[in-house]
Amino acid sequence: MLRQKQVKLAIIVLGVWLMLAALLAALPSLSALLSSVNGPDNNRTLSVIRVESGQPGVLEISWDVPAETPIDYRVSWAPVGEDFPSGRDEPGNAFPTAPTYTAIGLDPGVRYQVRVRARYQDANGDWSAPVEAVAVSASTSPSNSASVPSTVPPGQPQDLQADVAQNSVSLSWSAPADNGSVTGYQILRRDRSGDPIDQFSILVKDTASLATNYVDSTVLPDRQYTYRLLALNGTVLGSDYADVDANTLGIPSASAATPTTAPAAPATETSAAAPASAPAPTAVLPAAPSQSNATPIPVSERDALVAIFRATGGSFWAQKTNWLSDEPIASWHGVTADQNGKVIELNLNRNYLYGSIPDELASLTNLKILRMQGNSLVGSIPPALSNLNALTNLELQNNLLSGPIPAELGNLSKLEWLELSENDLTGSIPPELSNLTNLTVLTLSHNDLTGTFPWWLKEFDGLQILKVSGNQFTGCMSANLLDIWVDDLDQTLIPTCREALTTFYFATGGPEWGHNTNWRQSETSLAQWYGVSTDEAGRVTAIDLSDNRLAGALPPRIGNLVHLEELDLSGNELSGPIPPEMSNLSSLSTLYLAGNKLTGCIPASLRQIENNDLDILGLEFCR
Repeated sequence: MLRQKQVKLAIIVLGVWLMLAALLAALPSLSALLSSVNGPDNNRTLSVIRVESGQPGVLEISWDVPAETPIDYRVSWAPVGEDFPSGRDEPGNAFPTAPTYTAIGLDPGVRYQVRVRARYQDANGDWSAPVEAVAVSASTSPSNSASVPSTVPPGQPQDLQADVAQNSVSLSWSAPADNGSVTGYQILRRDRSGDPIDQFSILVKDTASLATNYVDSTVLPDRQYTYRLLALNGTVLGSDYADVDANTLGIPSASAATPTTAPAAPATETSAAAPASAPAPTAVLPAAPSQSNATPIPVSERDALVAIFRATGGSFWAQKTNWLSDEPIASWHGVTADQNGKVIELNLNRNYLYGSIPDELASLTNLKILRMQGNSLVGSIPPALSNLNALTNLELQNNLLSGPIPAELGNLSKLEWLELSENDLTGSIPPELSNLTNLTVLTLSHNDLTGTFPWWLKEFDGLQILKVSGNQFTGCMSANLLDIWVDDLDQTLIPTCREALTTFYFATGGPEWGHNTNWRQSETSLAQWYGVSTDEAGRVTAIDLSDNRLAGALPPRIGNLVHLEELDLSGNELSGPIPPEMSNLSSLSTLYLAGNKLTGCIPASLRQIENNDLDILGLEFCR
């Protein structure tokens, strides 16, 4: 007996050892599995952020590229002790496409906190841990910089003034008090019509001259600019800057002035300061009669491209090869021209554009493809784009565009791709877009769009991709849309009208109704369901189920039937409250609910219905 116990004990010990060995052998595989599960998040994490300051009021920010390459980044900064900017268009934000950014114009001697996160097509990465650094002043050295330039920074330029003409701005100023340390000046410009408050484009990095004047002949008429001037001592920027506003003149009417040839764009982005005796350019852009917002002032294609460059912070673009040069425009980065030199495609995707889209873009009348996705464009979509009659692709997704979708876009009869997702667009989808019957791709997801879900989409036979989630639509959709090749309709929480009626059927005891013909027959049209009427488009316009033994509570989904004009549910056994979602039934002109056991209050908007029996329900209106 003892021997048998010993054998059993040995077998148990051996089994335990075998299990431990198997577990140890499986640990690498388990670790790999866990890594694969957590991989996507880790691939999007920015773990190393570097912030240095070698010049007064300047922070040099850089970071390591994550394993999963993003479309761009968001950099955010604020003085320590203050909150980071909450809005994406507030000062203290930048959206570079490369893993580096230089924040200028900061308060010297102030300690700032900086954080960075990657932005992807489908989501944003997590913010990095904040990194602190002091924007050095002339008298201090940064704690995180290896050394401070020994050259003394010059002081602030004095008496900066701007003399404005229609297509030029002449700047003049006096040298700083410590004029001996000045070797040149740096000139920056901000277009107040679209550039964020703290975003300036460098016009001249270093004039390399003691001249105290400069003529900017690259401005556009009727625009509001701010110029910023800093003195230079070698490569060291001055400790303070001077600002001045300049508003250029509008184009005179044809009777007020005789137009001359538009000036040629400068050969490079920067130029030396103009001599004191150099006169301001006198050429003006061609005049045009007063036009509506949807009709831009006609300018040459080159001038239109220059306007785009200036309005979208071209000096900070990631790629800007040959822009503003004398090379043919077909050699400019992102520009494609036909054999006649007309621009037919403009591709500036993910190129760190910021600012607003200028109306002058609509002068590219041969343009077929416009791609500006993945940038930081702000402001509204110009209605003037409706003049691009040849346009087949309008791709503006993943920007910061706001305001409504212009109804004028419905005039783009050749449009096949319309991508406006991931912006801050508001309002309803204009019904004029129902004219875009050639659309194969429509993406409007992740905006703040409201209103009734566009029923007319069911008429777009060629639609293959539809993205509309992440908005606040009401109503129901046609079941035909479920046949689209790629869509996100299941994420919209908007039912088909058939689903809304089916929910209503089961919530009110449909199997026990007195009449329920065809209500569970999915192959029949809704117009064949007992008590249901539809219009020619198949939208439910009337429901009459009076005296039909309905019982239970009205489901909220009844509010999705936004095309209802008549609803008669009187003489049944319905109980519970009237769903507040019924306020969405804005087309309702007849509503009968008497003879039920409803409780609660009546949504206040229902009192506006022309034909109703609400007064005899014995219920108060909701406050």
